[in-house]
Amino acid sequence: MSFPKFLDVNKVIIYTGNVMKQANINTFKDELASCLENTLKNVHSSFHIDQSRGILEIPSPFDPSYKLKDRNDFEITAKLFYLPSSSTSSDNPSAPPPSYISQSLHHLFCLLGITYVDSFIVYFNGLLFDDQDQDDSNLVMNDFDALVEVWKELESHYRNDKIKKLGVSEFTKNRFERFLDVVEVPPKIDQINVKGCCDLPSQMIGYAKEHDIELLTHRDPSDILPSTTFQKVLKNTKFPITSELLPRWVLKYSVLIKCREVVANKGYIVMSSTTTADSDFKYPIEPTL
Repeated sequence: MSFPKFLDVNKVIIYTGNVMKQANINTFKDELASCLENTLKNVHSSFHIDQSRGILEIPSPFDPSYKLKDRNDFEITAKLFYLPSSSTSSDNPSAPPPSYISQSLHHLFCLLGITYVDSFIVYFNGLLFDDQDQDDSNLVMNDFDALVEVWKELESHYRNDKIKKLGVSEFTKNRFERFLDVVEVPPKIDQINVKGCCDLPSQMIGYAKEHDIELLTHRDPSDILPSTTFQKVLKNTKFPITSELLPRWVLKYSVLIKCREVVANKGYIVMSSTTTADSDFKYPIEPTL
């Protein structure tokens, strides 16, 4: 079956749907790539094009519409990954665009039929947790200023009750000390990859208790969707727009049933765009009813 002709499309949004319904995932590392392939293989059956923005949206064939009936029964956590290919700026190729916050929230709100998330965690590309790295050599001042600009965007959604709790990932004590000096709404979650170690550093635990920061562990890859992996997915599925597309952001979300403490839905949303596309745009954050 031939692909539809996606004329004037320069941005592609891909929804994996509930990854727990997909049985062909071999390892956690392959989870996102495998689910993206599953969605793209079924692009013929369902897609939507926003001509005004040049956006192609491809829903998952597993649960294209997963609207929550009683929002109060669920706890929703989202984690936004900035990628090595996130920036579209030639002047500052490592700068994370703040507009990706509203983009990712908009698509999650529309997918689940919600108006807010309980927790929103942001991972800035390149950050690794090393509690002994007191000089923070992999976070130079220009990068730090860019992180603060993203955080200001998060703070605005927090004030508008679109996000109940803000979080970061791979922040050391040193990073927190710099960050808390300049932000108005402090992070209340720090998600850390402890690389197989069971215990967090004692000084990080003490600092978190002092500042009311919840420490969580995770096993997400530091680069959750390399450009080479994304290109491989596109080629494997014979997607018509291949070499021009770069992954810009990945949003991972989970829906927990509160009374049972069981995860009912877990998935990803991926935004990619061409090198010439205007990827730095914002949505009005309103749910689709």
